[in-house]
Amino acid sequence: MSRKAPTPHTVVEENYVKFQHEFLEFLYAHLVDMRVIFEGDLDALLIFISISRYYLRDERANPDMDEEALGDNRHLTLSRIAELTGIPRETARRKLKQLESKGLLEKGQHDNWRLVVQDGQPVIRTKYEPVWQRVMQRLVKLVRTLRADV
Repeated sequence: MSRKAPTPHTVVEENYVKFQHEFLEFLYAHLVDMRVIFEGDLDALLIFISISRYYLRDERANPDMDEEALGDNRHLTLSRIAELTGIPRETARRKLKQLESKGLLEKGQHDNWRLVVQDGQPVIRTKYEPVWQRVMQRLVKLVRTLRADV
């Protein structure tokens, strides 16, 4: 009798404890690093991540596209950020200003917020280089661990 090829769902189910452990190890270490950068401010981190998601999505789809060519199509407004994160608008506004003063975010011409990018890299990657090296090492470990079973 032939055995059905495993699906991603069954692989995860069969390796749940291992995968969940590896994911939590990654998430824990990542949050510890992010706590330092964002000075323990979870709201600021969530806002930064909400904006970063769009940057990374577009960078992944178009690695050679420059910031000017993208215009404001991937940048989020205060209202959209508040909606996505569940953070009240006034709190989100304050956090955006804090992130702007740290040089991590900037406001576009249509009240859209975006990552500050210099020389093709988000400033956070270069400003906190040791952190990003640890992030890369953790990602490699996570991918290798998960790939071994998938």
